[in-house]
Amino acid sequence: MATYKGIQGYSVQKLATDPTASEAAGQLWYNSTTGKFKVGTSGAGAWASGTSFTTAREYLAASGITTAAIVTGGDAPPGDDGLTETYNGTTWTEVNNLTDARYQLTAACQAPSTAALVAGGREPAVSNSAEEWDGTSWTEATNLTTARALSGMAGIQTAAIMFGGYTGSPAASTVTDKAVVWNGSTWTETADLLVGRSGMYHAGTSTAALGIGGTTGAAPAVTATVESWNGTSWTETTNINTARQDGASGGSQTAALIFGGLTGSVVTESWDGSSWTTAGSLAQGRHATSGTTGTSNSSGFAAGGYNPSATALNTMEIWTDPVYAIKTVTVS
Repeated sequence: MATYKGIQGYSVQKLATDPTASEAAGQLWYNSTTGKFKVGTSGAGAWASGTSFTTAREYLAASGITTAAIVTGGDAPPGDDGLTETYNGTTWTEVNNLTDARYQLTAACQAPSTAALVAGGREPAVSNSAEEWDGTSWTEATNLTTARALSGMAGIQTAAIMFGGYTGSPAASTVTDKAVVWNGSTWTETADLLVGRSGMYHAGTSTAALGIGGTTGAAPAVTATVESWNGTSWTETTNINTARQDGASGGSQTAALIFGGLTGSVVTESWDGSSWTTAGSLAQGRHATSGTTGTSNSSGFAAGGYNPSATALNTMEIWTDPVYAIKTVTVS
């Protein structure tokens, strides 16, 4: 009789205990304790429609998770807007405005909706303003050392790193590689990015961050470059699959999600610490969108931005990660 090994060229792995469901996806093994063959499965991650917020806008900032989020600022044509709205998983509620109304500002990507930090942007000149949210109102914090817009920012309200962006007009000729760290009271310059970019995606903490994609401001401009921050220096790591800028992102240095943006407006990519995988597409193409996934890549939201026809959006989409399961194989 032919054997599985003879047919396939390899044997089925024997394990005393099952691996975790996510680790097991796509794998077949024999559980020697139960005497059963097992297989790991995964459903597709997907975006679904969420509740629209009040005012359509683009280039806004977001913090939080899908059940407790905040969006603020942005360009609500024909001008910039300091409007702030919070989300409880069901509805959006208007709350106190930013002190300095502006767009193209950046939020600390792992900050919760009750303790957000935003900095930079345009109002309409490039801004050095920073503000903190306490769950009720915005308070001005220490200004950035250099005014900038469309930067990346990883971390939380009391410990963050802000990197890249552009510092003047025209934006394309003033892209910066400068990075600054925030300790809850002051900004301090630190090691520069290897490649200066604006419109980056961001993930992680003040000591373990990712700076993803963006534009260098010079042809071919939009880039797939990814850099990793270890608290001291930046190192290039695996490129994203689709070069892009001005979308939304979140997660950690080992579990991140990026979505939307110019040249990849519906594309979602997931990071596992070593490689990027293209995941479920957004239903609506979004450039200059906001959104975040909190501290992981398993759930998140995309909100606002503008569509390929350059119409400002107030719609929201919610991401659900693939559902992993371990199933017993019936042998006939």
